[in-house]
Amino acid sequence: MHLFIFRSKKKKEEIQFPSRQKEDIKSLQYEIFQEEERLSTIPRTLYEKLTHISGKILPISPDKATKKEIEEAIDFAHLKVTPEGVASLTILTAMSLCSITLFLILFKFINLITGLICIFVIAAFGYYLYYYPFRLKKIYELRAGSEIVMLILHIVIYMRNFPNLEGAVKFAASNITGPLSLDMKKLIWDVNMGAYNSMEQALLSFSQRWKPSFKAFADSINAIVYSLYTSGKRRMELLDESVSIILSSLNERSNSYVLKLKTPVTMVNALGILLPTLVLTMLPIMTIFLGEDIPSSAIFGFYDILLPVILMFVIKNILDQRVITLPEPDISLHPDLPPENTFRFRDFFIPSYLPALIFLLPFLYFWYINFQTLSLIQSYAIISGFFISVALFSMLNSFQKIKLRKSIIEMEDEFREVLFGLGQEIDRGIPLEVAMEKIMPTLKGNYAINLLQKIISNIKYKGLTVEQAIFDKKEGAIRYFPSKLIHSILKAVVDASNKGTKIVSQIMISISKYLTDLHKTQEAIQDKFSEVISSMQMQARILLPLICGVMNTLTYMIIEMINFLKKSFGGISLETSAAPYTSFLSMWQSVSITPATFQLAIGFYAIETIIILSWFMSGIQVGVDKISLHNEISKNLIIGGFIYIGVSAISLLIFAPFLDMIKMGMVPS
Repeated sequence: MHLFIFRSKKKKEEIQFPSRQKEDIKSLQYEIFQEEERLSTIPRTLYEKLTHISGKILPISPDKATKKEIEEAIDFAHLKVTPEGVASLTILTAMSLCSITLFLILFKFINLITGLICIFVIAAFGYYLYYYPFRLKKIYELRAGSEIVMLILHIVIYMRNFPNLEGAVKFAASNITGPLSLDMKKLIWDVNMGAYNSMEQALLSFSQRWKPSFKAFADSINAIVYSLYTSGKRRMELLDESVSIILSSLNERSNSYVLKLKTPVTMVNALGILLPTLVLTMLPIMTIFLGEDIPSSAIFGFYDILLPVILMFVIKNILDQRVITLPEPDISLHPDLPPENTFRFRDFFIPSYLPALIFLLPFLYFWYINFQTLSLIQSYAIISGFFISVALFSMLNSFQKIKLRKSIIEMEDEFREVLFGLGQEIDRGIPLEVAMEKIMPTLKGNYAINLLQKIISNIKYKGLTVEQAIFDKKEGAIRYFPSKLIHSILKAVVDASNKGTKIVSQIMISISKYLTDLHKTQEAIQDKFSEVISSMQMQARILLPLICGVMNTLTYMIIEMINFLKKSFGGISLETSAAPYTSFLSMWQSVSITPATFQLAIGFYAIETIIILSWFMSGIQVGVDKISLHNEISKNLIIGGFIYIGVSAISLLIFAPFLDMIKMGMVPS
């Protein structure tokens, strides 16, 4: 990086550019290079290194069709790998791990059942390695795709002022975040370096990449480009049409996606609840044939590894088909935003895992000292610790960020009303500062009133211009309203103020309409998803914990009865009246699994499944978003954990006395 900057400075001394353009290019060049450096240091770099090494050890070339698909995914996801490296890593990893597992089975380090579970997990892991570029491509599409609406909106806002496509793309690139912002900056750089003849050509070429997955984006860009060749009212109509195209497409795609979700959700219900329950009903039959040969590891392997892995794969495939929706509000400008995986405590940022780990340690120690003699009640205490600690980690990771996000949403919602009111007043020829004072009594939200009060105060009592009153680094009103959307719109309005009150009024009213349409589209999409989300919430918070709690009690009774039958009837003499039934009773064997062990397996399964279902709900609602994910996990684990422990305790209190009565009635004389 230092070498790159040094060379840029050297070139700067040789060729003199206009100062403003020179700064823009240098800044743009540095941002692109800095972002590329950042991308090369994130964890997926390990995957890139492993594919490079695997390609040298075992070169494998996929067929042409597969190679083309992988190349497209690699290019879209900005990965530095080759199709040959991906295929080599997949085959080499699967072969190595399977060989180790077979060795452990042959020399009896692990039993056959555990070995088969390991082989299944290895196969799933191999598939994950192969599918990783496609997964990154999908994540990129969802992250960048959700920003496409904001990209179009910012381009249109700028072009209502100035019919300049390059300036509009620069304006949009500086006001959106995430991978799409980097792509736009790269387009600007490519145009400056001559890779494209014009921004029009660059933007049309970029939109064609999205045509297979999001055709409306290409259509919207076409409408914007066509507006350059018209003027007057027709130009404004084409710009409005570009926003309408993108929002209508989102609405239609969400309708289609919700209809497709019904069957997959039924499958998730079957895998998450019905299958574990069916396996439980088979437990008495399995004990007849296996008995003490059923190891605890098989129960943990099935409930805590096999079922969650299958459920994750099913849900991942569902989320891979998710449509592009609107992005969550950007809170990166908020001064109170804690860094990732931390929370704010007064003036300190504390890692979220620290309180969760401190809370969990006593439960882990209690489990360790009682490992051999763990009772059912003690196992419930341990699993409660895991429920609370995981929920605590997720809650600390999200509760402050969710609060900040809600405040940004309220700001942006109230801002629509401000724009519309100001636009109407300015259209009548009233100056901007006077219009602000006039509409203040009609506003309802605190954020809107505070924004206008701060601007008016800066103009009246500090002698600042409108632009300074809003954007001044020390006194500007925008400092107290950390929304990128509000910042970019106010910038466009101030830039248009030199063109006269009529143009400013039209821009304000038009932007207010765009924001209203955006809000309506978001509400419509959320309404469509609400039925699916409420169904999944019912499953994660109530149905799954309820079933798991009842399963624990039933398993406790089954295990106790099986062991009781073996103990009571295993030594019956052939001379007794029960002799005809001796062959049947002798089939029952003792079970090595204790109720406490089974409860721990089911408890961990409940925690894992609630987390997976929370991931499913968050993925449907907002796509890839850690804040929403952690918020969903914390709420579902708190409610689900309470129901799980409560149902288990109540069912034990109800059914345990009946078990004692049955034992007393079955004791042979």
